[in-house]
Amino acid sequence: MQNPPHDPGSALAIRTHYRQSESRAARLRLLVDTGQELTRLAPHAMRERVLARACAFLAMDHGLLLEWDADGRVNASARHGSRDRLDSLDAVVDRSMRTPFWQDRPGEALPSVLRVPLRGGDGDAFGVLVLANSVGLRAPDNEDTESLQLLATLLAAHLENDRLLTTLKCRDRTLSDLVNRLLRAQEDERKRVAYDLHDGLAQTLAGLHQRLQGFAGRCPTLPDTLDADLQAILSLAQHCVGEGRQLIAGLRPTVLDDFGLLKAVDKEADRLRDAGIGVHWIARCDARLPSQVEIALFRIAQEAINNILKHAQASRVQLTLDVHEDHASLRVDDNGRGFALEQKLDNADARHLGLATMRERASLLGGSLTCVSALNCGTQLHARVPAHLNGTPQ
Repeated sequence: MQNPPHDPGSALAIRTHYRQSESRAARLRLLVDTGQELTRLAPHAMRERVLARACAFLAMDHGLLLEWDADGRVNASARHGSRDRLDSLDAVVDRSMRTPFWQDRPGEALPSVLRVPLRGGDGDAFGVLVLANSVGLRAPDNEDTESLQLLATLLAAHLENDRLLTTLKCRDRTLSDLVNRLLRAQEDERKRVAYDLHDGLAQTLAGLHQRLQGFAGRCPTLPDTLDADLQAILSLAQHCVGEGRQLIAGLRPTVLDDFGLLKAVDKEADRLRDAGIGVHWIARCDARLPSQVEIALFRIAQEAINNILKHAQASRVQLTLDVHEDHASLRVDDNGRGFALEQKLDNADARHLGLATMRERASLLGGSLTCVSALNCGTQLHARVPAHLNGTPQ
């Protein structure tokens, strides 16, 4: 059987198709492998890896990644090759470029240079990938250039995401700092007002009540109508004294400053007892904690008790205050009607806003607050914050 005649044209076409297939596979591997790696690398390592892969892809021995900030300052964020030769590439920066650009520079230390822009989401370039070779080369074909542009776009997306994340974290820290200052200023103002009321209006009301009691004791027998009026005045004065004390305790309970968190929370729980709700302590810790810790946990307990009185319709509340492994833990559990946690936040729902405030207070101390609740299944609040027992207590 005779072999078919050899066709040099067909063999050349097959070889050409094979080489083209290899080139396409190399481009695909460049993008796929690099894309997978970038998800696991830090920003600095991302830059180094992309620069090294781009140089290897075009067989070029020098590379430079230049980026500029909003003020136009240029920074070399990654290098590959001889530093002395790379210094000559700084002048190649063109911040208006939008497409890759090949440049032949005969007689230069790096005679072949390819520049690929790094564009952000707005389409504007914020950097450029500069590839160069110490020996003159032919310009890469369009497909290779497009692959490098896709590689640069991939890197730009990761870098821009990292920049946005960094900016978001910075804004979050700034917002947390502002909220922290606001809460501290609020506590300082509450403390000042509470002591002003205690030393001023409260003393005046107490004195007025005592003088009225003394007058009533020395007053001769009055007609029934006048005696009823006098008793009503005494009752009103006594009520004012009680209201003043409750107002002062709500603003800044002196028991918190004088005796600590445990006594203050237990004193606040008297409001539950007065409402006929049973209060049971599971665990107690009377250790003094830093002022900011005691204030935050007291406000959390105060808000939890407010919610129980206003919404829970509970008959029993369990309290826990403990310090373990340098963390202070406060639990407030009730057997009330509960609520649906997945309910959307409503500005008119004070309970949900109070829960958000409690979480913010715990978060500002580096702690957390969890809430477990369901309809007709009660509510369990758990605040856990660093105790910093080695720090300065209140």
